[in-house]
Amino acid sequence: MPRLPTPDAPPMTMSEAIGGPRGIIDSSIPTVAFVTVNAEVGLTAGIAVAIAAALGLLILRIVRHEPMQQTFSGLFAVAVAAFVASRTGDAKGFFLPGIAKNALGVVVALLSVVLRRPIAGYLMAGLDARYVGWKDDARQRRAAVWATLVWGAVFALRFGVQGVLYLADESGWLAAANIALGLPLFGLAVLASFAIVRRLAPLPPESPAASGAAVVEGEVLRADPPSPGAPVDPLRPPL
Repeated sequence: MPRLPTPDAPPMTMSEAIGGPRGIIDSSIPTVAFVTVNAEVGLTAGIAVAIAAALGLLILRIVRHEPMQQTFSGLFAVAVAAFVASRTGDAKGFFLPGIAKNALGVVVALLSVVLRRPIAGYLMAGLDARYVGWKDDARQRRAAVWATLVWGAVFALRFGVQGVLYLADESGWLAAANIALGLPLFGLAVLASFAIVRRLAPLPPESPAASGAAVVEGEVLRADPPSPGAPVDPLRPPL
């Protein structure tokens, strides 16, 4: 997860939020491979190809010395999905863990808001130390609530769409929904969360004292004393 931008920092782009085009492609390949091979050859072959694709992506990242966290997480998710599909004997079982995860996400998000401990507040504090006191700041608490509700809406949308397609036995459309509601929607939620935090709980600007200046009757004066031997301004008030 990227670091929360400061009020003076440029806003995060969609590409940065979702890991760029490479992130979308890497997350899509195993799912597309599974659905395609399953339709042409069968479930067992589809599972094998999906796991092989995820492993291949991880090895490629290792060889290129690229960040592996996202790809490793993808491999774990594919392995769990493949296990469930093999146990259910149905291609749509490949998507069942993701549907269950989104249902759990909705419950956790809403429950945290009801208990006045919105999950987004802990994420804010973990990503930027200036938000560690969010529980005692009304603006930051409000921002955390709204950001948590955004993620709750994301989980609810995924659960609703994929749940309907699962009950309709639409494996192909399940794959399409899994990709469309995956990283692209994740990126939108990240940007929305940042916008909410910046809007509802902006961090205060750097104080004049921190920049070595003091404000006297609307004028900014240097706080540090003049160096020895420097000419003294008779109009300057004493420090």
